[in-house]
Amino acid sequence: MRARRISLAKGVGEAALLLAGALGVTFAFAQSGATLEARIAAALEKVPAIDNHTHLLRTAPPYNPRLENTIPVMLRSGRPETVAAMKERFNIDWDPANGEALDRQAREAKAKLIAKLGGEEAYWADHLVASNTEIALVNDEFPKGTNARSLRWVPYGTTLLVPFGSPSLAARSPSVASYVERSLRLNGEARKAEGDDALPPTLDAYLQFIDRRLAQFKAQGAVALKFSDAYYRTLRIADTPRARAASIYAEGTKIPPERDDYIALQDYLMRHIFRRCGELKLPVHIHSAHGAGSFLRLQDSDVRHLEDVLADRAYFGTQFVLIHGGSPWHEAAAYLSISKPNVWIDLSAMPFLYPHLELSAAIRKFLAFSPERTLFGTDPMATAMMPVGAEIAHLGLSRNLRRALYRALADLVADGVFTETEAIKVGRGVLRDNARRLYGWE
Repeated sequence: MRARRISLAKGVGEAALLLAGALGVTFAFAQSGATLEARIAAALEKVPAIDNHTHLLRTAPPYNPRLENTIPVMLRSGRPETVAAMKERFNIDWDPANGEALDRQAREAKAKLIAKLGGEEAYWADHLVASNTEIALVNDEFPKGTNARSLRWVPYGTTLLVPFGSPSLAARSPSVASYVERSLRLNGEARKAEGDDALPPTLDAYLQFIDRRLAQFKAQGAVALKFSDAYYRTLRIADTPRARAASIYAEGTKIPPERDDYIALQDYLMRHIFRRCGELKLPVHIHSAHGAGSFLRLQDSDVRHLEDVLADRAYFGTQFVLIHGGSPWHEAAAYLSISKPNVWIDLSAMPFLYPHLELSAAIRKFLAFSPERTLFGTDPMATAMMPVGAEIAHLGLSRNLRRALYRALADLVADGVFTETEAIKVGRGVLRDNARRLYGWE
């Protein structure tokens, strides 16, 4: 195999796949003599991605090297792809040993680049080109910074599940206590903006508040609604009778309910929101995997808990996206999507949870079950463990995920599952076409 040219634009050859992922350099190879994986990569590198799950736009706290050993190795700042991204974007020779000083220099370089490009919007447009991304969905409480074109907003539905306080619920963990406090504040601000910040007196009145909020989200440009309940409660969503939910709500306006009762009320609220999202054509994103922090419980984040909802015909009109592919229960998530045209798989977070071999093996499972409903996603976050901000992680994660996708497709062709032409079409689907169908952007 002989390289005809080296380009910073498009095309990847198998011999250069690792280097390309690490350095952000892409290679164009002659079609004749190129390996199967190289040919698939060369075709698909021309396709800009729709990233289904990001936390771009947020300002990151200063880099803190003492936190690096609290995150997966694939997300630590010393990774080759992070070093390459810092050099590529800000001309910084990144070294975690001198990370705090270099982080400050990089932030200064970012500010200069923003000024040079003409502002924040131009900066993010430039970043999307660098990461080969056409559209990024951005998770945040507010749409600030999104533009309804290349950066599209996904608000949080989890906030709407907290109508009033509960010491019993908050006692679960400090993160739950913070979630309850934040939700109460945001819901109070939303009611005040409506002209009446009083707590709705009945369940029906609170459901009307929820319906107004969902309509507002849609009017403000929301393309989906995100639930993070694996962090705060459980993915098991019981079918609470309306009478019981109304009773718990009525009592809760007077006396804070116990945790079990509160969860039952939240179950009812979630199912109401799911139905309403179906009517509004807002896909529901659900965190369905293990995750970050000291308080997430694996038994609560098990994607298999969602079966009761996903198999209920009452919600067949709602599109559900299993964010992070149900990791580590990949095959269960794949099964949940196989016969349900309203259940989709999102690959985000997996590029930093798993090295290349394990990641490509997981992608194989999804493509063997639901190639038409598998979505490209990265999940870069603005944290103190990554210099500058989420955009640095986004560059490396995007390239890592592409490389694993190309390998998975090549392996499936070698196994006789797809022809090469079919594999390229499937790859285009994962990168962008599936998302365009899901969100109605065709």
